[in-house]
Amino acid sequence: MSTASLSPNSMATSARYRQYAYALGIVVLFGAMWPYSERLARLKQEKDLGEATIGQIDTGGFLVKLALLGGARGIVANYCWLQAINLQKVHEWDRLEATVHLITKLQPHFLMVWTWQGWNLAYNVSVEWDAPEDKYEWIKKGTKFLQEGVRKNEKSPDLMYDTAWNYYNKIGISDESFILRRLLRDDPDEKFRTDPIDHSVKDDNFLLAMGWFRRSVGMAQDQERIATRMEALIEYVDKPTQHKGRPGDLAFFSMPAHAQTRYADRKEKASTLGVSPTFGEVARAKWDKALKEWSAYGDIPFPMHNHPEIPIYLKNSVPALRDPREFQKLSKDEVYWTSRWAVQTNFRYWVDKALTEREPDGVRARRSFYEGTRAYKAGDFPGAVRNYREGLALWQKLLERHPLYRDDELNKQDTGLIVKRYKNALIQSLEDVPEDLPFANLLEAIERDGVNLDPFDASEMLTPNPEFVPPSH
Repeated sequence: MSTASLSPNSMATSARYRQYAYALGIVVLFGAMWPYSERLARLKQEKDLGEATIGQIDTGGFLVKLALLGGARGIVANYCWLQAINLQKVHEWDRLEATVHLITKLQPHFLMVWTWQGWNLAYNVSVEWDAPEDKYEWIKKGTKFLQEGVRKNEKSPDLMYDTAWNYYNKIGISDESFILRRLLRDDPDEKFRTDPIDHSVKDDNFLLAMGWFRRSVGMAQDQERIATRMEALIEYVDKPTQHKGRPGDLAFFSMPAHAQTRYADRKEKASTLGVSPTFGEVARAKWDKALKEWSAYGDIPFPMHNHPEIPIYLKNSVPALRDPREFQKLSKDEVYWTSRWAVQTNFRYWVDKALTEREPDGVRARRSFYEGTRAYKAGDFPGAVRNYREGLALWQKLLERHPLYRDDELNKQDTGLIVKRYKNALIQSLEDVPEDLPFANLLEAIERDGVNLDPFDASEMLTPNPEFVPPSH
C-alpha cells in the first residue's frame, strides 16, 4: 500500500509511534550512559584523578567527541585555532569567542590553549577597543576564560598564576588603570570579584590578584599539581607542562607580597576614579600587611646551586628580619647565595619600602604630599607650600634611616617631582627658595626630564574635580 493511500489518522498514528520510538531510544541511551558515568566518578575518587589529570567528567561530551572525531580532535582543534586567528584579524569578536571556547571543548587539558587565549582576549583583543568600558569587558572575558581553565585543570598553578596576573597587571598597571579599577569596583558580577581563598567579595583588583597568587603558590608548595605519582596511571596525548612554582622560581613566590604592596601603595593616592585615598591608621595597617607578606616570602627556602640540599632564606639578607645569632651560623656559601638571590629579586628594597611607608611619619608625609599636590594643581600655592614643607621635613628625616629606599631610582623620581613643585609653589607665592632645600640634589635630573606624572593617580592624569573633598584628618 502506498503512503498516499493512508488516511490522515493512520499517518498521525504512525508519526506518534515514531516519536515514542525516538523517546524510548533516548531513554535507553542515557540509561546506558549512567553506569558508565558512575564508574568514571568512582574511579576518579578512588585514584585521586582530579581535573589536573582527566578533568571534569562530561560523559555526554566525551561520547560525542569520541564518536564524531575520534583521533582527529587535535586536527580539528588546530583548524579552529587558525580560524580564531583569522576571526581576530577581521574583528569578528563574537565568533572569535565562540571558536576559542570550542577549542577548549576539544582539548580541555591542553594548558597552552587556556594560557594563550586567556592572554590574547585580555591583552590583544581588549586594546582594539577605545572605550575603557569595552576594554574592561574583554579583559574580564580573558580572565574568566582562564578561571574556566582552572576549573577543568584544578592542579595547575600556571593557570592560577595567569588568572592572578590579569587582575594584577592588566587591570592594575595599565594606562587606564584608575578607570579599570573603578569598573571592577562597580562590577555587579560578584563571582568575578570573589577571592578564591576566603570566598569573600573584594572591591580591589590587587586583593583579588593576591588571592589567586596565594592559591597558585599554595598549590606549588604543597606539590599537589600535575607531575605527581598519579601521572603513571594516565597515558597522555598532549602531556600538560607546568612552568610555575619550581623550587628556585624566585619571582613566582614573591607575587603575593607584590600584590599587597601595590594595594597599600594605591590606597594613598586617587588610584580609583572617584574614590578618595586613605591615610592614617588604615594606610599603616595595609603597609604592615605588606611587610608581613615580604617576611613570609623571606621564610621560603630556596636552593643553592652548589648545594641544592641546603636551603637558604632571603630574610637573612635584611637585618630587620633576621636573628643576628642565626646569621652568625651561616656558611660562606649560604651568605653568598642569600645575597645573590636577594639582589636578583630586589628583596631588601621591597622590605625597606614597607618598613619606611608603615612608619607614622611615612603615612603623614604621604598625606602632606597628596594635599600639597591638590592645592598646587588648584592654584592654591600658599597651601601647596605649607603641605610640601611639612611633608618634605618628615620625609627627609625618615629616609635618613632607610637608605635603600632613599637611593632607589623610582623613589628619587617621586621625591624629585615633589621638590620641583615645592620650588615652583614658593616662587609663585613670592617666597625665597631656602638654601637648605630638602633633596635639592634631585632637582637637576627631574627638571631635565620634563613633565613627570604618576599614571596611576587620577588626580595627576585628569582635570582636578572642584567638588572633590579630601578625607578628614
